[in-house]
Order: sequence, then structure tokens, then C-alpha cells
Amino acid sequence: MKTAKEFFLFDFSSTLFPMETCKVLFENGEPLLEAYVQRCLSKKPADAAYQFLAQTRVYASKPRGHLRRTVKLDPVAEYFLYTVIFRNKLKFRKPFGADKKHFGYRFEKSEPLTATASYSGFKKALVAYSSKFKHSISFDVASYFNGIYHHDIVSWFANAGASIDDVNALGTYMRQSNSGRSIDCWPQGMYPAKMVGNDFLRFVEQHHGLKAKAVVRFMDDFVLYSDNQQDLSEDFYLVQKLLGQKGLSVNPSKTTVKGVAGVEVEDQVDGVKAGLLQKRRKAAILAYLDDLDAAVDAIQMSADEIKYIKGMLKADHLEEEDAELILSLFRDHTEEVLPYIGQFAISFPHLAKSIWSFSHHIKDKEFVADFVLKAAKFDGLQEYQLFWFAWILQDSLMGSTKAAEIVDALYNHKNSTTISKAKILEIADNRFGLTELRDEHLVAGRSDWLAWASAVGHRNLPPISRNHKLEYFANSSPMNKLIKDIIA
Repeated sequence: MKTAKEFFLFDFSSTLFPMETCKVLFENGEPLLEAYVQRCLSKKPADAAYQFLAQTRVYASKPRGHLRRTVKLDPVAEYFLYTVIFRNKLKFRKPFGADKKHFGYRFEKSEPLTATASYSGFKKALVAYSSKFKHSISFDVASYFNGIYHHDIVSWFANAGASIDDVNALGTYMRQSNSGRSIDCWPQGMYPAKMVGNDFLRFVEQHHGLKAKAVVRFMDDFVLYSDNQQDLSEDFYLVQKLLGQKGLSVNPSKTTVKGVAGVEVEDQVDGVKAGLLQKRRKAAILAYLDDLDAAVDAIQMSADEIKYIKGMLKADHLEEEDAELILSLFRDHTEEVLPYIGQFAISFPHLAKSIWSFSHHIKDKEFVADFVLKAAKFDGLQEYQLFWFAWILQDSLMGSTKAAEIVDALYNHKNSTTISKAKILEIADNRFGLTELRDEHLVAGRSDWLAWASAVGHRNLPPISRNHKLEYFANSSPMNKLIKDIIA
């Protein structure tokens, strides 16, 4: 991998809220984006109007009704983060100690390590150390990305060896993009953000005061090992104090002493179910890591397991984790899932992206259109569902007989948000009233996601129809002019 653009494209579909607006602008306007960033960082009076904008708050769905609070970066901010981290990718080093190490997000041999491969290494280390030592304690950091202090990230970046220009640039970006707030400032679900989050915590396992014989970490999930329980107790206190110095704390509900969470296979269940339970855990982890395709490649089923899951589908009550497993494993058996996928779409918000991925394997697109439309009429949909249903619309349903109804239902849903609407506006289709919707935002004098997505959505219009509206759009802000210059 040689360029930041390749890095961005590698990560695009794995992010929480991938916007084609960012992709189109990055692919077609990299020099203009770079020039814009330099003006944001400039001290010249002529560049005073150029700043990183405050970012749009979004909420990704998590299991059991929980939400992951983060931001959707605008095209300039997203471009900046991928480029500055790619430029400094070699600063993210391997662990120093053989028995005190972390796994996760960094580059190796010029390529980003896949989350699946890193997590597999983490699990193998857990198995090896759990057989070697009598005692262990596992825990994670509560609301880790939301709790990192922005000055600590800038200091970490400087200590990692980044140039003073890049350190100052990151500081400017973080200060301006979060309207001066010092916490809740780091985005989630993007590989460069994960690289920083993963490396930032290496100060814990490297601390000289730890007595544990082995420390293993994946992102903010820690496991400490020793034959001496007292040593682990003392280490646990020390780790909490170290995290506290950064304004972070341990999640009490996920702390496990003696056992290692996620390693044991449940006792007293039949062999088929035991195997499926292991695969269910793996599918859930891979989905959390936003590596849906790897979930399919890594988990294969026997004939007995397929039969068992078919029985699960007919149960009166299906657990959320079981639905996740089914969507991960049954892509070659879509006919078995079709009667249930509509209910999955409504009942399990955090599976919306999995449903988008699964829908690519359903040949009958009118069936897909039918269940998406029915789901879109459900009042309780969350932002994450509306966003990913819009991706299903773009990828599979614009040629369906229900496309116009789906556009209307998703765009005008009572829970629709700026980002879920923008996802529809950026679809480069000029039917179903989309052109008129986009025109409303382009001439309204606004500079936000609705306007930016509308400009990009107009990209397939004839220039004589497109450029007239883009001229008005460009007058509203430097960001708008940047987008117009790339699209026109």
C-alpha cells in the first residue's frame, strides 16, 4: 500500500457510516483536498476563513439496545485523518516484550494488518497463557474512545516521533473539529482512529511496576496472567491508577477474575451446540471489528450445524447473537433465512450492516425491496438502520418497483437524521424526486452534510443542469466551493 487514498479505500466499507461523498471527493480531488487542509493549518490572514469544521454526531447501534456515540467526519476531516496517520504509519511499532504485548491495528510490510488476523493472534495468546498460568484477570476500559483527552492524544503523537508540523496539525484538527471540547473528541470505526487508540494504551503493558508474568491486550481489552493471585490484585490497582491519570477507568461489568472471558467453551451442552457457541462468539467479534466478509471466510459449518441452525430459525424466540450467527453463516442458504430477515431488520438494530451485506446474496431484489419498505415503515428504527437500509437501496433496489416508496419512507422517517438523509441524497440517480430534493439543499445557502451530499449526488447530471446549481452552492462556504471545484 503506497498512498493514503489506497488506505482510505481499503477501509471504506468497514467503517460505521461510510459516505460515498467522501469516497468520490477523495478519488477525484486529492490535490484540492490537500491544498484545502494546508489553508486550514495556515496562519496567513488570507486563510482565516479556512478551518476544520465541527463534526456531526452520529449513533451506531450496539447489541441489546445500546448505542455507540461517535461522529461522522466531513470530507476534509476524513481526508486529513487518513493522510496524517498514513504518513506516520511506521511510528506504530510492534510490542517490545515477548510476554507483554498488544495486538491490533498497525501496518506491517507496508500493509494494514487485518482486524481478523490480529484478533486471531490475540486469542491464540490467551489460550497459550491460560494453560501456562494458574491465575488471570481480564478487563476493558469503559467508554474508551469517548473518554480520551485530546491533549493526551497530541502528546502521545509527539512522543511517538511524529514531526512537529504533524503534531501541531493534529492538535489544530482536534481542537477545531470538536468545538474546543477536550473529551469525546476521537472518532470511532475508522482504521486510522483504531491505530491511534490501540497504540495509545501501550504505556500500560510497558509499565515497570507490573508484576504479572504476561500481559496481553487487544485495543482496550486486557488480560493479565500470573501464578500469584496477589500480584494480579496489585497490578489491577496499578493499572486503574495509570488509566486514571489519563481520565480513563475500568469497566466493572466486564472484569473477570481467575477465568478468561471468551475463552472457555460452555460445559454441559451437546457437541453441535458447543461448536456453534464458539462460532457465535467469533461471528460477534468479527462483526464488532467491522470485518463481515472475514466472518464468512473464517467460520464454516458442518451438515449437523446447518441442521441445528435451521431448527433455531423456527424457534419462538431467537437470541440477538443467534441472528448474528445466522446472517454470518447462511449466505449460501438464503432461502432458509428469507422468511425471517424482515423481522431481523426491525428487531436487531445493530445487525443493519450485516443485513446490508447479506442482501447482496439474495437474488430476488423485489423481495429485498419488500422487506426494506416494511421495515422503513416501523416507527422505532434507529439512525444506524436507516443509514444501512439506504445503502441497500443504493446497491440493490434503485431498479425495483418499490424504489420510490423506499426513498420516501427512509428520507421522511420520523427518526431520520442529517446523516441518514445525506446517504439518500448522495445516490447518483435522478429519478424518484431525488434531483428536486437535492436542488432544495443546494440553493438554500447551507453548508452541511445535506448540501455536500446533494452536490455529489448531482454528479451524473449533464453539466449544463448541474453546474448552474453548483455555482449557487459554492458561494455559501469554502467547503462548498471545494466540493464544487471537484465535482464540476
